[in-house]
Amino acid sequence: MSAHVEIPRPHETMPGRFTAELVFPAASKRRAQQHHDVAWALAEVHGLEMSTPYKVNPRWSVYEEKWGNGERHGWSDMRRLRVDGPARVLARYLVVLERVLDEVEALATRAVRVFGAWKRSIPAEPFLEYEDASTMRTRAREFRADVLHALAQRVGARRGPVGERDSSRPLWEQCGVVAEEVWEAAGGVDLERADDSAVNAHMARMVPAVVAEAERLAVLEAARVEAERLELERVELFRQVDAACAREADEVDAERFARDGQAALFPVSAARPPLVVPPPMPVKPRRAPSRRGRLRPETRAALSGAVRVIPAEAVERLYGERPSFTAPEVSADRRRYVPAA
Repeated sequence: MSAHVEIPRPHETMPGRFTAELVFPAASKRRAQQHHDVAWALAEVHGLEMSTPYKVNPRWSVYEEKWGNGERHGWSDMRRLRVDGPARVLARYLVVLERVLDEVEALATRAVRVFGAWKRSIPAEPFLEYEDASTMRTRAREFRADVLHALAQRVGARRGPVGERDSSRPLWEQCGVVAEEVWEAAGGVDLERADDSAVNAHMARMVPAVVAEAERLAVLEAARVEAERLELERVELFRQVDAACAREADEVDAERFARDGQAALFPVSAARPPLVVPPPMPVKPRRAPSRRGRLRPETRAALSGAVRVIPAEAVERLYGERPSFTAPEVSADRRRYVPAA
């Protein structure tokens, strides 16, 4: 399994033809598009039909497009690629794609090493006079991306032969030359070789439409049977609770009627209404509790006006004298308005 492409299970769209929607999970959008270009070129080599899915912009609206920020309705999703073809051909293509992407990434890494060797050489000194470590890291990153783009074009054989290096130009301006050098040094990339066991494994993952529909119906039937079982258990639980309540009420009524001597006048069990089981309540999914906005206990106590008691010994250490907590003398005028106890 390659780390540069995610391959879900292909599904049958028509008798004998399967479709696989590939996903390129690279962190960089430009790198994912280069992997998309490699997969597109390889699909042309294997004679498959390919298309790029359309991605709808969730921020789009008529107002945003015409009078707002000019948001587009959508665009081609370069992180995905839909490939369609016969089962055996598609399985072989998926096996080859994993290997080709790994080899192309390895060639791009080798090109970066060539760039590092050139950076430490004497001919590179005139071009590095005004470059520092930060700019050289950026140069190396951009150089690798440009080489990977050139290798993606080389897979599709859309590039003609390039010349040799030009000593009067820095190497970061000659990405195509370096890409051709590492391609020739590695002997190229085989676009046809595939392991038969891996092809058979992909063939086993391909499920015909009839089997997929049968699996879907089986899941629905299992869900229906489980729902019926839960409903029967719920009704039986209500019946047991109602019977227990009826027995308890009959015992209380029997004691009271025996004490009053009116047991034959009131048939309690016959007058009780029949059991009505209410429909099940819809269960609302609960969201996970969020800790944003919560206050610590000491902060909540301070904001609520709680008073913290300070020991008298601490006050004496701070102020040098023991505090006095005696109540002040109340004047006679104020004592006149104090309500009586």
